[in-house]
Amino acid sequence: MLQIKEAIITGGSNGLGLASAKALAAMGANLTLLARGEERLLRAAEELRRDFPDVRISEQVLDVSNLDAVRDFAKGFSNPVDVLMNNAGLMGPDFKLSIEGIESQMATNYVGHFLLTKLLCKNLQRAEQPRVVSLSSVVHRRGNLRDLSLESLRGAKESQYDRWQRYADSKLACLFFARELDTRSKQAGSKVISIAAHPGWAITGLQENFPHILDPFAQSAEQGAQSQVYAAAKSDLSGGEFVGPNLELWGKPKLIKGSSHSRDLQISKKLWEITEELIGEPFAPSAN
Repeated sequence: MLQIKEAIITGGSNGLGLASAKALAAMGANLTLLARGEERLLRAAEELRRDFPDVRISEQVLDVSNLDAVRDFAKGFSNPVDVLMNNAGLMGPDFKLSIEGIESQMATNYVGHFLLTKLLCKNLQRAEQPRVVSLSSVVHRRGNLRDLSLESLRGAKESQYDRWQRYADSKLACLFFARELDTRSKQAGSKVISIAAHPGWAITGLQENFPHILDPFAQSAEQGAQSQVYAAAKSDLSGGEFVGPNLELWGKPKLIKGSSHSRDLQISKKLWEITEELIGEPFAPSAN
């Protein structure tokens, strides 16, 4: 396993994020937890301080869908970053737009993390073996990002909103991003590597509003988080991998391929370019 000195985890106050935080803290990593809800975030940070007194735990309220708030956080963060875990997510909410007018699932799951990663690239470059871990999902297989446009990525028309298709599209976007980031980083000579992960079927808090009769058969958040912890810490990964449970919905982490559509290089390139347009600034990984 890698020696991780500093990790940032979005959505770190519960579910997969908190389970990942506990696993990385047990390895000796100092943590910065980011989450929308202050009360739950403070409670999680205190729990981690109690259980892991020898590591530094910091917390900051951040709604990753708010791009100006993401910019403010990155501007004030000066430490080298060994692991950036883009974990925060929404699943199937009622239609809502972010402050910038982007549909909330895409803004939270994908666009905000794209910007956060861009802004923390210099911090990542200062670490010895930096990694970006992006959270996808089994349902990326239902994603339908094909005829991409700025308008379709923004998804600002309620009349066209399908909450479950949008969730699948956002998780496919995360997988495209992870692969394209790794390709561009390698081309630029950057030492940052990018890896995607998914938890399989795990009860994480996202399901609170959509309980299912079969939920007792799902993995716990701790079991589901194994894939992203593996992606963050396994020393023999070289970038571009996708990690998920060996039985798709359950099991120990293993390297997987994902859908054939998720490996379409032309779509991942176009998605990157449209996202640059959406956030209003270019993202060009570099070795500096």
